[in-house]
Amino acid sequence: MLNGMESANIIYQSFEGPPHATLLNDLRNLYQSLFEDADLKFFEHRLNTQQDVLIVCGYSSSKLIGFKIGYRYDNLTFYSWVGGVNINFRKQGIATKLAMLQEEWVKTNGYQKIRTKSMNRFKPMMALNLKNGFDITKIYTNTKGQTKIVFEKHIN
Repeated sequence: MLNGMESANIIYQSFEGPPHATLLNDLRNLYQSLFEDADLKFFEHRLNTQQDVLIVCGYSSSKLIGFKIGYRYDNLTFYSWVGGVNINFRKQGIATKLAMLQEEWVKTNGYQKIRTKSMNRFKPMMALNLKNGFDITKIYTNTKGQTKIVFEKHIN
């Protein structure tokens, strides 16, 4: 744990590296509830195989209600991979706070850029990225036929 910041009865904690068993279980459960196409094997594999994994979590009454996960993309770029907030806790600034904490860590750890991807169906995430200073740098269609939108932000 890197911190234990509290805001509006939400406790924020950051973890570096692959998650311990309890955290992994909590992340898997929330991830599965947020994404109908959740692939838990892929999720767990990525968490355990990437470098510089950072997991920023939000808790309410000791229950995981939001997370933002990223990892090293290259020496200068941090990839903000996946995140979400329990539907009952949205519109309270939790996703914004998770993104802010991630960005602070990225800056402190010497990265110059944050990259993320989204899809048109995740409009709140796209709006959050644009609001937080990300630029759209690329749009492409992946092998599954999904249109992906790439966002990048330079860290000063």
